[in-house]
Amino acid sequence: MAIHLHIKKETLESEKESVLHLMPCKIDGDETAKVSKYFTPYISEVNDDYKQATFRGYPLQGRKIKVPKGYTGYTFYEYEKPVANNTDRNLYSTGKFSEFTYWNYDKIPSRNDALSGALDWIDIAEALHSTDEPTKS
Repeated sequence: MAIHLHIKKETLESEKESVLHLMPCKIDGDETAKVSKYFTPYISEVNDDYKQATFRGYPLQGRKIKVPKGYTGYTFYEYEKPVANNTDRNLYSTGKFSEFTYWNYDKIPSRNDALSGALDWIDIAEALHSTDEPTKS
């Protein structure tokens, strides 16, 4: 099975960025939703780094995460779900982003969260695969 990413020229050239919220929940559904109409949370600033909000009565603690330097984030949508597991999949770009808000229930996002660890791998991979010679002091 292969996954084909189709990035539209308009997505690459667009100055407008998507507003993303990474929520600590799973929604069993794949329908479209008018998120900008129905999810406009009241977000209070705790300090420069951290934010608070609620979702369906649950307290959320969040912070903005920037996409690592040299990278661009893209959002994709799969118009046709595969019928079988071994079927090729096609995902189409719907927008791009350079930051997103990462939310946790009841705790402030920290370096110990899985997302932070995953983003750290970008720096680790670059260091491992770098062809630069280490500098001597």
